[in-house]
Amino acid sequence: MAKTKKNEKQPLYINGRYVVEKELPSKPAKGAKPYEAAKGQLKVTLVKSTLGCLKDQQATVKALGLTKIRTSNVLPDNAATRGMIFKVKHLVAVEEVK
Repeated sequence: MAKTKKNEKQPLYINGRYVVEKELPSKPAKGAKPYEAAKGQLKVTLVKSTLGCLKDQQATVKALGLTKIRTSNVLPDNAATRGMIFKVKHLVAVEEVK
């Protein structure tokens, strides 16, 4: 049997495969807000129920912070938010906040 050194790092086992530590994505710096770079904001309001919608659309509405009909949330105007809004554009109303 071969002995392993205590200082030698073993690869991580994630989602059914081994991942070498140097392949893992780097974490953003503490206090960094990459999605806060946008200056504008959008007010998103849920105007239609998510009953009968696909599961990923229901999850997107929940991720936007909308729970019931006529609830609103002010979000930063960036590519991530716009992509989420585009996915559920038939369920929400969007206004630009100045």
